Amino acid sequence: MRVRVYILALVSSKPSRVIRGEALLKDNRWWLLSSLFLLLFSWGGLTGCTPAISKQLRDEAEPRIPFQRLLQEVESYKAQVVILGGYILETLNESDGSLLTILQVPLDSQNKPKLSDLTEGRFLVWTRKFLDPEIYSKDRKITVGGKVVGTRQRKLGNAMYVYPVIEAQEIHLWPREAKYKRPYYPYYYDPWYYPRYRPWYPYPYYHRHHRG
Repeated sequence: MRVRVYILALVSSKPSRVIRGEALLKDNRWWLLSSLFLLLFSWGGLTGCTPAISKQLRDEAEPRIPFQRLLQEVESYKAQVVILGGYILETLNESDGSLLTILQVPLDSQNKPKLSDLTEGRFLVWTRKFLDPEIYSKDRKITVGGKVVGTRQRKLGNAMYVYPVIEAQEIHLWPREAKYKRPYYPYYYDPWYYPRYRPWYPYPYYHRHHRG
């Protein structure tokens, strides 16, 4: 009788152990997936908040020079490291490098250009690298860190404009931003409206269904 009870107890206890093992395995899987999700989320947050320009160059550019002051006193800031940004207006390839014309705008905390309506002027960026105009195309956002090397006069409309020239040490081209397009609805559908033919009134009219 004792042997039978022992066997029955052993047999009856086996499923509970299996169930506990399965529950523990599920808990471990849930914990592992949760940890992986949090790790990926944290990594994405860190990479998304990384400034466009290196810390070394940002430290060299301190204190920041207001762009309006730079426009007025370019010669005073020669060889000074600056961080500027804006929207590409033109990319030209020369024999010794590439020249970009930039519509300047203020930068946010991540050195990303703000709205183009906030512009205070224009500047030129020169680099020894070849920059493909199809990639560095018009209206793309760009942030540049480099030294002030002087000015260059170019015609702008009917006047001559004096551009500050920056020799680029670091260039960050921002990804193109997707533009939201509103869905187009060719007509408005009203479920209560339908054209009922009436020989004495040839136009459709509204009819409300009455529920009994």
